[in-house]
Amino acid sequence: MLPLFDASSVDRFLKENAWWIALIVVAVLLLVVLLLLLLRPHKKKERARKSVAKSEYLSAMGGEDNIVSHLRKGSRIELVLKDYSLLDKERLKDAGVDSFILMSNKLTLVIQGDAERVENVLFGEEGK
Repeated sequence: MLPLFDASSVDRFLKENAWWIALIVVAVLLLVVLLLLLLRPHKKKERARKSVAKSEYLSAMGGEDNIVSHLRKGSRIELVLKDYSLLDKERLKDAGVDSFILMSNKLTLVIQGDAERVENVLFGEEGK
């Protein structure tokens, strides 16, 4: 019985089609990597929000007497303070502020998803 392929014909085939074989292998590998990236479960980066402690926020902003005015705009709370040197940025971050913008005449606290609740605790009905 004769073999289906002899070694010289397989060798000749591989030599003649080496570029095509390499291209197919690379394409299959890229497809596998792409599918793995697309099909992996996405974990949303969610910070666990702790309850808003009025005292933490107020002490980080120099006390209740240091706040002249406030205004909430979406996820931001704009504050005008009497003395900006009393501001403790690290304590604000620990209290739950995502970021803040400090200008010469106002402080803007960025609180994603919780700005309304924080404002209510600090200045509204919940804080009383």
